[in-house]
Amino acid sequence: MRYFPVFFDLRDARVVVVGGGEEALRKVRLLLKTEARIEVIAPAIHAELAANPRVKWLARKYAAKLLDGAKLVYSADPALNAKVSADAQARNIPVNAVDQAEISTFIVPSIVDRDPVVIAIGTEGAAPVLAQGIRARVDAMLPANLGQLAGKAQGFREKVARLLPPGNRRRAFWQDFFFGNLRDAMLAGDAVAESLALEDAAYAVSKSSTGRVSLVGAGPGDPEQLTLKAQCKLQEADVIIYDRFVSDSILEMSRRDAVRIAMDKTGRQTMIAEALKGLRVVWLTGGEAVRSETTALAHAGIAFDVVQGIAFAAALKPDRKLADVVPFPIREDIQLAALRAVS
Repeated sequence: MRYFPVFFDLRDARVVVVGGGEEALRKVRLLLKTEARIEVIAPAIHAELAANPRVKWLARKYAAKLLDGAKLVYSADPALNAKVSADAQARNIPVNAVDQAEISTFIVPSIVDRDPVVIAIGTEGAAPVLAQGIRARVDAMLPANLGQLAGKAQGFREKVARLLPPGNRRRAFWQDFFFGNLRDAMLAGDAVAESLALEDAAYAVSKSSTGRVSLVGAGPGDPEQLTLKAQCKLQEADVIIYDRFVSDSILEMSRRDAVRIAMDKTGRQTMIAEALKGLRVVWLTGGEAVRSETTALAHAGIAFDVVQGIAFAAALKPDRKLADVVPFPIREDIQLAALRAVS
């Protein structure tokens, strides 16, 4: 990864755009979604820019000193891009020269906006059309009012922090809030169902937490062939115990704060001990999930489930191409393709 994704706080920040044509207009339209103070330097500016009260026409002629105090700089004038970039970098100001990544210190991703939920998609400038295509798919997947759900979460955050201790129970509440019945009620705008679902979620997590183990198969090792259910388990896990056949790229799909433990001779005892603490544990193996651990879990009284991975033979039959099994970019077709292959 050459470009590290970050989000700048642009509340009341000064952002300078050099250039007043179509390219500058596109950048300003994006900046208008923020709370930045937008200033434009150009001999002439687009009529849409001139008509917007949030856009200040700072100067007609560019001078390096006009960048002083800016938090970000965009240059959309090909004749000035190199000079603006050099001047901004001399002042340690991040700069983007439109269509010239080689002289830019940051690039602008494709964005899916569900304020305050913002998804940025980048290809390090290598394939902008691909980024736009992914953006279109993600945009179509997300409810238009998803931002309202995130906004409501902000209003509940202090109350939840008072009622529930940090850890599993608080995380379980937010899991239901964003992905369970509570979310469905809120997105539907049903106030009665929302109130009932909120009470149910709070009651469910107020009880003492119990651990659970998921025996998960990672499949052939390609993260693109990980089933959606397996990915969900990795995102929920507090502890992941994995064997040597599991690739780093698969482990990267887990929660950042999940504890990762390489499987050894004490792995089974560790799995049971962690579950008895009330944690959600994933026993992650290459290929298909191994059921040999189920007897020990049942004897210990620990709830468990088995999530099988795609069998390697099913994923790569000699007469089939990988692209036929894992069509891009519809990941939900992975499981259907595997089922067809073994049927």
